[in-house]
Amino acid sequence: MNKKIEKQCIVCKHKIIVNQGGNGECFHCGWYNNSLGEENENTVIFPNLISLNKAIKLFQEGKSLKPDLNDFLDGLYNYREMKFSYNNLNCCVFLKGEKQTIIEFGWSPNNIQYFKDKEDFFKNAKIGNEYVRNIWDKVEDPSYI
Repeated sequence: MNKKIEKQCIVCKHKIIVNQGGNGECFHCGWYNNSLGEENENTVIFPNLISLNKAIKLFQEGKSLKPDLNDFLDGLYNYREMKFSYNNLNCCVFLKGEKQTIIEFGWSPNNIQYFKDKEDFFKNAKIGNEYVRNIWDKVEDPSYI
């Protein structure tokens, strides 16, 4: 039997319903409460795109829980495949190579770029003539694939 339990959201303190493992989404702030995220409060843990401590800080400041580019790339290094949309382009980001350290970024077979690491991506990744780091506040639906 899958028993439902009531608890406080760890981010906003509103009451939520979770499963027996303590996992459940808060429909007030959007945080997905889970024990793994609570045990690793400074790490981006699926399905959330920012760390727990950052979520608490953003919520207290009245800001959305949207990841910045660094959070997004931390998620990439934990889960290997990410996506976002920008100007009607569905962009994908993957870790490639034998050691899964090369970043592949693109939105079509004719628009693929490769970067040696997170810093290289942050510094050089572009969509057209725009650096991803400069347009990040305009991207939509950053998420896991």
